[in-house]
Amino acid sequence: MARRSPAHRPTTVYARPVKTRTRRPSRLRRLLVVCAVLAILALLARAYLLQVYAPGLEAEARTVPGLVQGQLAAQGATYVPLAAISPDLQHAIVAIEDRRFYEHPGIDPLGIARALWVNLRNDHLDQGGSTLEQQLVKRAIVREDSSLHDKLRTMALAWAVDQDFPKWKVLELYLNAAYYGQGAYGPGAAARAYFGTDALHLTLAQAAFLAALPQAPSIYGAHPTSATVIDRQHRVLQDMRDQGYISGAQEAEALNTRLAFALPNA
Repeated sequence: MARRSPAHRPTTVYARPVKTRTRRPSRLRRLLVVCAVLAILALLARAYLLQVYAPGLEAEARTVPGLVQGQLAAQGATYVPLAAISPDLQHAIVAIEDRRFYEHPGIDPLGIARALWVNLRNDHLDQGGSTLEQQLVKRAIVREDSSLHDKLRTMALAWAVDQDFPKWKVLELYLNAAYYGQGAYGPGAAARAYFGTDALHLTLAQAAFLAALPQAPSIYGAHPTSATVIDRQHRVLQDMRDQGYISGAQEAEALNTRLAFALPNA
């Protein structure tokens, strides 16, 4: 019997299983959904802030003038209007404490970033990230803002203060709310305590000295002739010159002025 060639063997053909693809949302579609959800949340947050939170903040911010005057009265001090405060002291406070005061809305992200950068470089830090509005509401309302909640509340109130009051009023309130050491609250008491004059007739050198104090009033005020305080006064004058409030000649004259204190042991 003849053998059959392998070529003639019958072959079985099996059909390949058809794979069904499960359609998944495209990456773009998922991104659009996320953006839509975030947009809705943002609108809801904005509505809450404007309709519920902001009115309460603004009502609390409007209590600041009364609180500042009450604090001064409790210390036996008098509230001094801005027109009766030396322009040099006004400029000095802005220069050393909040150089972007007239530009920001009560909160200054650039100032915070600058302060962090200076700290990272371990360089000289003459002002932190807090605005005058933040420092004002901390003194008048919040007092201690060591917790995250209190810090956020301070920032929110600072924004509300900036919305409710013009910048000149904020500056007036800040100067009156500040403590300058030696038991002196407000610019009037500080001018009398340190120099035996009123807040309007401070010299440039005297104004720069007083502007140096609110950062650490109890320490600086207790040692007004120390090298640390004089160095900070010089920093105030330098910042005033750099920001265009005084000329180089005025800075040099103030640097060479020997301060005569009215303090008993100075």
